[in-house]
Amino acid sequence: MPLESSDSPFDSPREACGVIGIWEPSGSINLPDYLVLGLTELQHRGQESAGIAVCADGRIQTRVGMGKVREVFPHGATDLEGPVGIGHVRYSTTGSSTVQNAGPFLVGEHAGQVALAHNGNISNSEELRLMLGAAVLDTATDSEMVAHLLLAAQGTNFAEKIRVVLPLLRGAYSFVILSAGKVYGLRDPLGMRPLCLGRLGRGWILASETSAIEKLGGAYERDVRPGELVELGAEGLCSTQVAQSKRHAFCSFEYIYFAGAASTFDQRPVYSVRQALGRQLAREQPAPTADVVSGVPDSAVPAAIAYAAEAGLPYTEAFIKSRYSDRSFIKPDQRLRQLEVDLKYSVVRPNVEGKRVLLVDDSIVRGNTMKRAIAALRNYGAREVHLRISSPPLRNPCFYGIDIGSDSDLIAADADERQIAAYVGADSLGYLSLHGLAQAITLGTGEEAQTAFHNNHCYGCFNKHGYPYSTHSAFDDREKLAQA
Repeated sequence: MPLESSDSPFDSPREACGVIGIWEPSGSINLPDYLVLGLTELQHRGQESAGIAVCADGRIQTRVGMGKVREVFPHGATDLEGPVGIGHVRYSTTGSSTVQNAGPFLVGEHAGQVALAHNGNISNSEELRLMLGAAVLDTATDSEMVAHLLLAAQGTNFAEKIRVVLPLLRGAYSFVILSAGKVYGLRDPLGMRPLCLGRLGRGWILASETSAIEKLGGAYERDVRPGELVELGAEGLCSTQVAQSKRHAFCSFEYIYFAGAASTFDQRPVYSVRQALGRQLAREQPAPTADVVSGVPDSAVPAAIAYAAEAGLPYTEAFIKSRYSDRSFIKPDQRLRQLEVDLKYSVVRPNVEGKRVLLVDDSIVRGNTMKRAIAALRNYGAREVHLRISSPPLRNPCFYGIDIGSDSDLIAADADERQIAAYVGADSLGYLSLHGLAQAITLGTGEEAQTAFHNNHCYGCFNKHGYPYSTHSAFDDREKLAQA
């Protein structure tokens, strides 16, 4: 049941990717530096690599590297210029973590160049690779594969090429694409991964999250609709609905953990949803003997504050997060990996010593980090530790761009709450129900909220019936190509 060792030192699902695209023709901004600043705001979505692609006079140039945005661009992007460009921060879900797999990907030559950045996962990629031929591809990434499909597609203009390629793709994707001085944004028909649209100066901006638009001084307009193609260029904004779906499947984990708390999706502020998760959790999973409530920084804090208010208990900081911790860095041996976990948080002794602590977190993946966190609380004098999780148990893998690759990585796949509590060392453990999750994410109540949630969100990691596509019963990392 417990996963005693892991290649990852942390016990949260690792993010997908973050993308940004800007078209601003006035010259009033330094566009390459704006791309870098926008990627910095999206850093939580990918910390393995960063890159930008900029087009000037019909020629696209890229700069990519391994590490965080400020490590790749310590002095900005002073060697590039142009009125249009895209950017990408990556956490690898396909392809290894090497600079060859860092985006954006640039293919083609001269006027036919295509640069592409991608958030998501193409589930029928093996089938498409066979279609292209292995000799064409230099990497194992979905992004390069899709860029080559676009390059090879027939069409009198690039928008037509996108329409040709779109029916071939299955899975989750939000693309920003740079070609011939234009930026294109495309979201999959189910809307599984986010993509937002805003105004910036005399131009337009696309980004994975609204916070990136607003931090750059832009004005958020709306989410790109599922199946919508947005074209940004000299003609302004051109929108075309290129695919339709009877249902949508926005990733519920964006609200729970992945997205920045300052962002908004579908008119629902992420912070407000996380507070609703905490309030609902307090109603479903009370802890009458607790003295204080605390949250695991950072994503669980809004839920913990709301839990405390609902329960009528004081909120306190049990942990202070290190400013210098790295959510994705992997140490070469297990002892150093465990030390990295211990260095991530510092316990505030006066806030826990002699107290019965109710600890709120957003999820438990393997249980390793939580086990060490609870042990640390006890070492600093906590009398009891009661654990509450603001989402249902993670039981199933994700096929759509999140690093939950196998149910063997998930402690809740074959353990009940009592067993998990014993493993992590908690006096009690309570999860939010799927019904409660639906109410919190929709910010609603009753059957209307349940229907809205089930018709518009992917929740397959919690319940097999929540996948938008049918999958092999053994969850062997291969998705069947039949839409439910």
